[in-house]
Amino acid sequence: MAAPTITPTAPTILILAGEPSGDRLGGALMAAIRAQQPQTRFIGVGGDSMTAQGLAPVFPMSDLSVMGLFEVIPAIPRALRHLKTLAQLAQTAKPDLIITIDSQDFAIRLATRTHHLGIPHVHYVAPKVWAWRQGRAAKLGQAYSHLLTILPFEKAFFQKFGLKSTYVGHPAVTTLAPHIQPQPQIPSPAPVLALLPGSRSGELKRHWPIFLQTYRQLRQTAPGLTAVLALPSEKALNTCRTLADWTDADAITPVYGEARFTHLATATAALTKSGTNNLELALLGIPALVTYRMNALTFQIAKRLVKVPFISLPNLILHYAGRPVVYPELIQHAVTPSALQQALTPLLTASPARSAQLKALSSLGSLMHTPQPPATLAAQAALACLKPNPNPKP
Repeated sequence: MAAPTITPTAPTILILAGEPSGDRLGGALMAAIRAQQPQTRFIGVGGDSMTAQGLAPVFPMSDLSVMGLFEVIPAIPRALRHLKTLAQLAQTAKPDLIITIDSQDFAIRLATRTHHLGIPHVHYVAPKVWAWRQGRAAKLGQAYSHLLTILPFEKAFFQKFGLKSTYVGHPAVTTLAPHIQPQPQIPSPAPVLALLPGSRSGELKRHWPIFLQTYRQLRQTAPGLTAVLALPSEKALNTCRTLADWTDADAITPVYGEARFTHLATATAALTKSGTNNLELALLGIPALVTYRMNALTFQIAKRLVKVPFISLPNLILHYAGRPVVYPELIQHAVTPSALQQALTPLLTASPARSAQLKALSSLGSLMHTPQPPATLAAQAALACLKPNPNPKP
């Protein structure tokens, strides 16, 4: 990529993230931007990672961390108030660039409200309109100046609709590189099952009690089995204990934060809800079963709108690359302890199912490779979109 054209004076960037994963992306992006433009000023909304890079949040990021159609409805008035606040901030602060990270519904509304200001708008993490609402893809080019994608098949999809896009790579590739180790075809006689029930309270409520019951049933036929409960934060761990607690006899080791990757890398197999966590498992080479349960009404709507053949990111990446998919998937009412136990048992032993997964996983890393770290590529693409300085220094 060519060196970005940037303003000779320090730019101001209005940046927004609405959930923890976006905050982590935002923090890395801000650091990479500062490496190229050290005096950059950041205003907007973010969490701990972005605050550590110098952002003073306008309002708490947690106000936007809501998922699920019917879970969102009660939060609409608050979101509209915050949307107005940020639009006014863009009007008064006159930033050189707006960057929104994920949180698509909120981001597109902010783009619409600020479009008349003529401020370039970069969106980081492509909205999943390739999965549903594909008709919206053409409208995104009118709202955003540039799209930063993290999955290899997305760039070609959005460019068909006239939206300038750059594949910058998935941050998990960089994060997980130090933890990757070969997975044995024949697992240890004392296997370890990784349990990844989600991060949000709604996800944990729908997944964790079933995951715990499944694990206990597996231990009845495999007494040497132990588990690692991998969560993003201590708050999520406390939520799990409230929903369905466990004892020392269950042999469950809870881990959270970045430390969880060290433990995940040693797992024999995993039971995971759909999302970024199953992509992380795939990059680590861990055989897994992917599940997802959601609000019943949300599910009825989603199954009529979703246009992709799989729910897990590894399966989608491999599918669009013309390669065999890797993970079995169970969703909604199919997610029962007996069904999960049946699908997981061969992954914990030397079976054809385990061997097939290990073979498919070996090709995923090459599909997602980038020449530089994702944050560096994202920073280059974002800075290239800065509006020209009307009064450049001689």
